[in-house]
Amino acid sequence: MGNLMRGRKKNKRTGQKAEFTGLLEQDENFYFIAGYTDGGFPYGTTWEEYEAEQRGELIKAIVAEGEPMKELKLTKQQFQEIVDAYDMYVEGIESFLNIETGDVVTLRTFDRDEEDEELSEIIEEGFNEIYFRIPKRESDEGYTDMVDFAETVEDKKLQSTLMHILSGGKRIFRRFKDALSSDSEQLERYYQFVEEQNRKRVSDWLESIEVKLILE
Repeated sequence: MGNLMRGRKKNKRTGQKAEFTGLLEQDENFYFIAGYTDGGFPYGTTWEEYEAEQRGELIKAIVAEGEPMKELKLTKQQFQEIVDAYDMYVEGIESFLNIETGDVVTLRTFDRDEEDEELSEIIEEGFNEIYFRIPKRESDEGYTDMVDFAETVEDKKLQSTLMHILSGGKRIFRRFKDALSSDSEQLERYYQFVEEQNRKRVSDWLESIEVKLILE
């Protein structure tokens, strides 16, 4: 039974680690590695400490159930910065939203300098309370947007071409945009369509973390 429980606990941590890949430096024993001793041994927040903290947060969430969502007032520029971070993927870079200030901060996940390390500690201390990792736009969302947009195209010949491209093959995204490039008006409309979808997804994400967006 003891081995079974340890196995289950390890599997749980493996799942958690996968969820936060690229976010914080971790290993099997430490949820967050703040640094290393002169002997090369890691120190920081262990998985046990992290899981205990999460249990405490869950209890607080249950107690606070029914409380109004936190209001976050953002300028259009601030909101656009969040949308841009959501739509941009750069390997080794993670973006976080400070829900108290509305600021977006970026953190390198490797080749860190002293400033990165200090920022990492600040984010870790306020993670999922003040700082929330901004999700990245998934490739399947991009494909969905192309399908939804193609259905709005009134030019039946162009629509047929787009649908054929979306039916399969290589480099679908590139071929789709190449087909639209023959009509600059439709291409611009496509970019605006995608931008609006990104705004909706970011708004949904904010709601999922109990933040009510108020645009000033």
